[in-house]
Amino acid sequence: MSRGAPIKVSGLVASGKVAARDGEDQRKPLVSARPADAPSVVELPTRPDSSQETKPGAPSTPAHGPVAASPAEARADVRKIPVAEIVDSPYQPRLKYDPEEIDRLAETMDTAAHADPIKVRMVNGKYELISGHRRIRAARSLGWTEIDAYVEELTDREARAKTLLLAVGSVGLADFEFALMFETAIKEGLCKTQREVASYFGQSTQKVSGCLDMLKLPAKIVRMLETKPDLFGYQTGTVIKKLCADYPDKLADIERGVQRLMEGAAQNSLKSWVLQAIKGQAERDGSEPNLITNGRRLIFTTKISADKRSVVVNCKVPDLDIAAFEKHLQAWLETQAKEVSSSAADENGGGTP
Repeated sequence: MSRGAPIKVSGLVASGKVAARDGEDQRKPLVSARPADAPSVVELPTRPDSSQETKPGAPSTPAHGPVAASPAEARADVRKIPVAEIVDSPYQPRLKYDPEEIDRLAETMDTAAHADPIKVRMVNGKYELISGHRRIRAARSLGWTEIDAYVEELTDREARAKTLLLAVGSVGLADFEFALMFETAIKEGLCKTQREVASYFGQSTQKVSGCLDMLKLPAKIVRMLETKPDLFGYQTGTVIKKLCADYPDKLADIERGVQRLMEGAAQNSLKSWVLQAIKGQAERDGSEPNLITNGRRLIFTTKISADKRSVVVNCKVPDLDIAAFEKHLQAWLETQAKEVSSSAADENGGGTP
């Protein structure tokens, strides 16, 4: 392989779930984590050849560090580094760490030692994590002063790409954290489209789209997610998005419904609770909205105003021809106006009062 060629790794190899076997070309993915119609490899950005030169006396290690190796080879390249000198990566998408999960991991590490070295790079005299954010927290809880690690030489762009890619295999990563990761990949130019994001991270396009939509929810709801990233998943996010589109003037009710999730309510109860809250408010206002469907889909809602003198009609189908609808409504109203005029004339004996 030429020195300037991009390193290709499968999503599962990069995440540590599958290791390359001895004697095999590590550029060839052993198992694809991608959908059947998506490319099975991703490319990590490479540095110019000049930056890949090995310093005299330094171990000969690829710019990206050991992408995948056999257990014997991996242990040979491991060194021990001080736990106190390790810092989190600024590119790590995880917002919260489950203390109970860290405790369980610590028990495993205490019993079985540290079989999977973390990955770091040197930045300003500190070891910046590439992977192993949960493991380092478990090590600290155990009082370890040193930990096994690969020390890799990576540029900021390479570190960002590798940290995000390896985060895919992290335990308990919430959909909102995936959303932040996908957004970063697009903003930083690692991927240009949602389809490329799906291929890069080995996720479905539906999940990528749904997760990114979570970032477009009302600001108050996004702030709740920042506080509790696992508050709800992207599928519930899709329900919330639809509620916001159908009831733009009922945002307070929708936000209260999401707040209930913060208090422990089930995600699948959100929609019914919000609709019931909207119905209850309408009853208190003196009018319950009427839902008009075509048997499968909500098309219109109508509501009588509190003063009983007007009717508000809301169209719930964005592609409906409102101009044509208004003409039909106008024709109907003109017919009603004539009937009202005829009725008034009959009451007055056919003449002018």
